[in-house]
Amino acid sequence: MESATGFGDPLPVTAGGHYRSALARLVLAYKNHHRTDVGRPLQTALAGALHSAVEGLRHGGETAQILLVPVPAKGASLRRRGYDPLGLLLDGLVRRGELPAGCRPARLVGYRGITVRLGSALAGRGGQQQQKGLGSAQRRANVRLTMTLRRGQHLVPGAVCLVVDDVLTTGATIAEVTRVLRLAGAEVAGAVVVAATEPPSRAEGM
Repeated sequence: MESATGFGDPLPVTAGGHYRSALARLVLAYKNHHRTDVGRPLQTALAGALHSAVEGLRHGGETAQILLVPVPAKGASLRRRGYDPLGLLLDGLVRRGELPAGCRPARLVGYRGITVRLGSALAGRGGQQQQKGLGSAQRRANVRLTMTLRRGQHLVPGAVCLVVDDVLTTGATIAEVTRVLRLAGAEVAGAVVVAATEPPSRAEGM
């Protein structure tokens, strides 16, 4: 499955499935109810999407190494849950040897220590409002310029990256990670998610 997202040029996104029914329930249990025991089927969905995306990239040409850059978890979410859901999924795939050949996770991007949302009615505590309930344009504005390369991290110019996330809604956070990576000189070839849902703007008929 593919969609498009990102600031500027559309970015191809490969999803493990639709965010609905059993898959949606698994994601919610895993992320919101501390059910890390249901992570295995989510790993399977993510692995399938990763292999599909990488096969597409390498069709007709060889890419020596692909960096899998996860969308970072917010500090408040980490403290509330006590774990990084996306990080656990990727770490499990590494341990099981289920990543595509030549791929490795690279936690290159993080949230800025202080976020300032000047002139924004969306600015809440820490300068950023929760994404839930916002429309597509509001989500993009809310997350714009909130991320940067982690301290001490650097990229070889032209490094090929895939952005990895759990659920695609509007693609705002994926777009922000993409912006940071491209500014650092990386080639962002696409994004991979466990599940994709309808963006709010479509659901609202916008």
